[in-house]
Amino acid sequence: MHELVDLIDFIQKTKFKSNTLLDSLIKPDSQMGKIYHAIAEDLAQTDEDLLRQFPEFGSLAKVTVLKTRLKNRLCEAVFLLDFREESFPDRQTAFVECIKKWSAAMILISKNIRNVGVKQLENLLRHTLDFEFTELSMNIIRTLELYYATIEGDQRKYTELEVELKELEAIWLMEREVERMYSDLMINYVNTRGDKHLAAQKATEYFARVEPFMQQYAAFKIHFFGYLIKTIIHDSGNEFEAMEKTCLDAVAFFDQKKYRSGMVLQTFYYNLIMCSLYTRQFNKGRPFVQRMEELLEENSFNWFKVQELYFMMAMHTANYQVAFETLIKVQRNPYITAQPPHILEIWKLYEAYVQFLILSGELKETRDGFDQMNYKISRFLNEVPLLSKDKRGMNIPVLIIQFLFYVAQHRQDECESRMDALKKYSGRYLNDETTQRSRYFIKLLLQIPGTAFHLGRTLDKTGETFRLLLDKPLNTVIQHMEIEIIPYEVLWPIVLRSLNRPSVAGPDAATESPLLSAWNRSQTLLMRSAGAV
Repeated sequence: MHELVDLIDFIQKTKFKSNTLLDSLIKPDSQMGKIYHAIAEDLAQTDEDLLRQFPEFGSLAKVTVLKTRLKNRLCEAVFLLDFREESFPDRQTAFVECIKKWSAAMILISKNIRNVGVKQLENLLRHTLDFEFTELSMNIIRTLELYYATIEGDQRKYTELEVELKELEAIWLMEREVERMYSDLMINYVNTRGDKHLAAQKATEYFARVEPFMQQYAAFKIHFFGYLIKTIIHDSGNEFEAMEKTCLDAVAFFDQKKYRSGMVLQTFYYNLIMCSLYTRQFNKGRPFVQRMEELLEENSFNWFKVQELYFMMAMHTANYQVAFETLIKVQRNPYITAQPPHILEIWKLYEAYVQFLILSGELKETRDGFDQMNYKISRFLNEVPLLSKDKRGMNIPVLIIQFLFYVAQHRQDECESRMDALKKYSGRYLNDETTQRSRYFIKLLLQIPGTAFHLGRTLDKTGETFRLLLDKPLNTVIQHMEIEIIPYEVLWPIVLRSLNRPSVAGPDAATESPLLSAWNRSQTLLMRSAGAV
């Protein structure tokens, strides 16, 4: 159903629906027409809705058949759409138009209308070369070569085309190699946020091979993926100023082209937002988020990824209300359920941290309809199987938030029952420098049940460990930022404030200790440096 909804939504946003072609392809009174308009007008979201609205269809099986026919019809209709609309970036527009013209020319040639087809290909080749569509240009040249060799017998033309083809083949092989290297780097980090050091090593090795390609050719794909590999090096080494410069250099390089590419802007704006997240510069990153939202459709994968960064940027600068509003915006987006599983799970994790902020009193303003009374942390744990498998990455915040809930709710039995498992987990997976901050933070949490949630005794037992944590600032360690949904040095005082309740922690808990005061001052300084207060 989601695929059909997306197709219809796409058609509705084009000029195609305003002319008579739509009615000629899908008769409004036909069975397919009824389904189309019911979905377009948001009158049906499921097969059952369609059957209730149109009982003459007879059965759900018939609805399924009609939906399949409608989807196929709309896919065929896409070929007739006018893509020359301002909302589409120029290079994307050009690619669609070139593919359409290439297909039309090949149909003519296959029907023995060769002269017309060849002239169309020759005209098209100038455009595909200008827009650097290497593979499509190669296909056109191969067809022209065959024509001039076997039909015209034109040696000069054939030789010119062969020289051009060999140069394009060399570029294409480089493009393919650079694209393969980038994909090889990224495939291990879609569902995991583990050791960034390994990514840095491989990215450095790959960029050493890519850089000569970039110096030799100005081809779009070579530079696009080359710059992306370079950003991975800087990201993995926490070299945020260098990463920002690389992104700005990339944008400047592509600005010199004859065309615009929305994909380039989206990609490197995204990385510029990441730089703002890592350096905790909320006000610097916010304009990039706004520019990205202008470029992206709200049903796109990249829209949801940008919201992830915006959420994290808000959380890391203590703009918790902005984080909450971002969560609500994502949850109410009708396309959220159509996203890949790892996207759904990350937002489940973000919701858990927002719920903890509400529970601990750090976030007080919420919206009607946001379910905080019935939230169950045990249910959340069943909703993040992919994150839970990422033992050295995103499973860390999953385990931490579970323990945080039990601490905030003063559930001593649950905390004690999980202490041994957390200790073993920490010893097995959090045993090197890349996970040292998480190891320290879990060590802090494990002291709380042993003090029976007593603030004073907890402060006495955790002072040294907290100082060790502060000696390892987040911007100096090689780990993915997403692991710390809230930076540990900010999160720990929040945890302590949840203990600072006289009715639970004892008669002396209401008096804030000097160490806790120092921690609170450090949090305020952190927020000021990030522009949050």
